[in-house]
Amino acid sequence: MDVYREICLTYEVETSIKLIRKGMAELQGISGANDFYHVPILLLSSGYERLIKCLLCLASIDERGEIKEIPYEKKGRKGHDLDLLLNKLLEICEEKDYSSKFPAAKEDINLLKNDKKLRKIISILSEFAQSGRYYNLDMFINGKSDYDKSEDKWEELETAIALSRKDISKKIKTPGELDYIYTEINKEFIIVLEKFARALARLSTLGDFGKFAKQISPYVHDYLFLKDEELGTKDYRK
Repeated sequence: MDVYREICLTYEVETSIKLIRKGMAELQGISGANDFYHVPILLLSSGYERLIKCLLCLASIDERGEIKEIPYEKKGRKGHDLDLLLNKLLEICEEKDYSSKFPAAKEDINLLKNDKKLRKIISILSEFAQSGRYYNLDMFINGKSDYDKSEDKWEELETAIALSRKDISKKIKTPGELDYIYTEINKEFIIVLEKFARALARLSTLGDFGKFAKQISPYVHDYLFLKDEELGTKDYRK
């Protein structure tokens, strides 16, 4: 593969990480006075989709030496289905027996497969990426849409998180505590999203995706070395 094409994929990985970080920053800005979920969901869905597609490309290069077909295409169309893309990536990890090679790898695969909160978030981002981005235009043009608003589902997940934590649920009806509630809920989201990013980032160095995959590790550096106790502590709004 020529150098220019490698540079383009490197830039795409860098763009993915920047979108994810910007999405987390926007998510931390959600409050009682700001319920514009469209921006963080748009940024996060695009960032994770791009990063997974980059990993699928890296796996294809490692296997074949070049890109002979679009590795994330299904039935002749380019998909935005994050669930499908992630499951395809997990199939490759299973073929490479990735989870048995490092303790961290086993944890990552378990997270990507079985973490209910993460899989719910991925489904929300996936639905938005496939049909939610242009919901209002679709409604205007067609007068109908099969899409259930991701913003509503995100709020449902927020409520579930709030009710699952006694420290938050006790403050729901307390005047003046709304900012605290949103801060804590958003922190829960950030922790899960950072675990997701870290698991994907480590595939570039530990996943046997080839020499070129290891070359892009500087662009996912922040997530490669995140420790559990550091998750959710960064202020991405700076």
